[in-house]
Amino acid sequence: MKQLQFEKMEPMFPLIQHEWQKINPLELVLYQLARGNTFNMRVIGLEDIKHFKEQNADCAITFKPNHLSEADFIMLSILFRENDMQVPVEGGANLFLDDIDIFQDLLPAFVNKKFKDFVKNEKLSIARYLTSRGAFKVFREPTTVRQPDGSEITLGRKDIISLTRAYRYHLVKNRQMYVTFPGYSTVKAGLLDRLKMDRTKTGRSYTGMFDGFHHLPFLMDIEASLYAEVDVYIVDVNIAYERVLEDEHFAELGRLYESGASKRDIYLQDLGYILKQFCSDKIKGNLSIKFGPPRKIERLDLKESFVSRKIKSAAHRYAQQSFEHMLSMQPVYPANIYFTAFNENFDRTPVRVLKEKIDAIRDYLKTLVWGSSKRRVDLHYVNSYNQRIISADEIINRTFRLFSRPYRHITDIDGDMFVVYNKDVAQQYRNHAAHFFTDKK
Repeated sequence: MKQLQFEKMEPMFPLIQHEWQKINPLELVLYQLARGNTFNMRVIGLEDIKHFKEQNADCAITFKPNHLSEADFIMLSILFRENDMQVPVEGGANLFLDDIDIFQDLLPAFVNKKFKDFVKNEKLSIARYLTSRGAFKVFREPTTVRQPDGSEITLGRKDIISLTRAYRYHLVKNRQMYVTFPGYSTVKAGLLDRLKMDRTKTGRSYTGMFDGFHHLPFLMDIEASLYAEVDVYIVDVNIAYERVLEDEHFAELGRLYESGASKRDIYLQDLGYILKQFCSDKIKGNLSIKFGPPRKIERLDLKESFVSRKIKSAAHRYAQQSFEHMLSMQPVYPANIYFTAFNENFDRTPVRVLKEKIDAIRDYLKTLVWGSSKRRVDLHYVNSYNQRIISADEIINRTFRLFSRPYRHITDIDGDMFVVYNKDVAQQYRNHAAHFFTDKK
């Protein structure tokens, strides 16, 4: 973005900009307790990124994670705080809710109704909280925004893109680290159809499908690096859940959309469900967060003729590279193997047949390498103490631990047949590792 364009958009920054306030130790501990109640977390590669930034203070770093859950936003924010890293995180406008109060609406409705009296004099909107904790907003569709003075401003698609570009330039010029979610959906069926998602909507996957990174966030990074003359490094991030918190709730969100419920009610149910899951008593699942090595955006070839065409071509290339790198870091969980062993429709399957299919998958995974770099697939969660893949019986046992419970009846055994009761949820976990079985790279 050139200087004149930047100066034109800068007065509109209050619509989306982040602040960065330190949080007190109690707030951080509450986050850590909620996370510890929900996940056993493994983090790989973050120390290398911290060291790299310390050695290259004049650069900007953009983190590019996949996006399966609203918890991604929370998990990354906590992780960076714990490591004393000031990293603004991009959030969709659906998170920045001015008319939902944390103390008066969210906590009483989804954690404990007594909060309403306990903090009756406290007021803090979700939007204000996120902004003060380092989140910046991105609009996904044309909208009208009410400003603090009561006036309204209408943002069309071109305005949204221009504003986002200007803010990206601002982050890069100030040599910041920041997170944007470049994933998008190309699937037009079932739940995604009901949610009216299209090819260019970035955001979490409701089906568990990894289906590409959009080039536009990378194009903005490249432009910002070029015009600010600041080195920008891309760090690919893989976030992998053994259990996605909202996996069963996605269908409920679809029903709310179909019924014509207001966006406020839908967003409240969405965020409230996540909050309730963090606070509820349940069996913990595993969570893996991996950070790849920094990759520099090269600017030398972008300063001659046909600059716009070259930037767009480079953006597509970086998006594809990041997408593949992210996929290659995906770990395999027992449920991925279990649900992959069923046929396409998750029909009832004899115990003997399913175990044989699981054994075939185990044999396949033992030697599997994937991606252009021929990286060995991460089998940490399905390996035994001696680094051999656990048996079919153990894979089934571990899957049942999370997916065959009185309160989560996703699958079960009925006589001598394995049965899937919730095919939408099962498909999510099949899709998480589908690239290892469908793309023979």
